[in-house]
Amino acid sequence: MTSLARLLAFALTLALVPAALAVPPGGPTSTHDGAKVTLDRASVKAGGRIKVTGSSWRSRGSRVQDGAQVTVKIDDRDILAILPIKAKRFSGRVRIPKQVKAGRHWLRFLASDPATSVKSRSFTVKRP
Repeated sequence: MTSLARLLAFALTLALVPAALAVPPGGPTSTHDGAKVTLDRASVKAGGRIKVTGSSWRSRGSRVQDGAQVTVKIDDRDILAILPIKAKRFSGRVRIPKQVKAGRHWLRFLASDPATSVKSRSFTVKRP
């Protein structure tokens, strides 16, 4: 292997490391270091909103914006919202896009410093 090929392989490895670390081993869990989330309903129409509430989130900040915040994703794919964390708590309404297929889904909540990942209980998306 040439030195250029080794350098490219090393660069590729470094590029993939952050993506690999985004999900904790075994996947997201329903609690993490005391952090919890609740949803205000078990079903929602596509295009509707779910109220989310978090407690005991110790996040102190973000690498890209000032202040602590939580990122909300659906099914560990699309980002739906970014909510501020104040006094270890957050609350907000998250819109479920109309394009989301009917069926069972879940939300993942992510924050940094310390890295925190919490999976919500499942909910059902219904057609409008």
